[in-house]
Amino acid sequence: MPTESQALNETRPEEEDEMLRERVGTCVAEICGGDMPDNVTVHVVDRRVTLSGQVEDIDLSQRIEKAASTPPGILGVSNQLTTRVPPPPLPPGQPERATGMRADPAEKPPGQVNHKV
Repeated sequence: MPTESQALNETRPEEEDEMLRERVGTCVAEICGGDMPDNVTVHVVDRRVTLSGQVEDIDLSQRIEKAASTPPGILGVSNQLTTRVPPPPLPPGQPERATGMRADPAEKPPGQVNHKV
């Protein structure tokens, strides 16, 4: 009996993508309580997954992305999910603009600055 990866190698690319789309959908449904979220769409082309739609928050978006990458045969996942709840604000003292070499020294946050020597 052929293994799952051998079965994927013996099918046409369109059939393979459809099989992978179904597997990704199953994995996503498992982390969402057994049902695929209504607002999430899964596309698979050349074994690469694109997730689109809208979810409640960034945590769910990341869990869906991780679940979509688990079936064997997936080469990559592009997470284009948007969230209804905006991400939390940065903690105080964190620069909102450029950091590192591109940072403006006049805009540095207050407090101790450590440099590698």
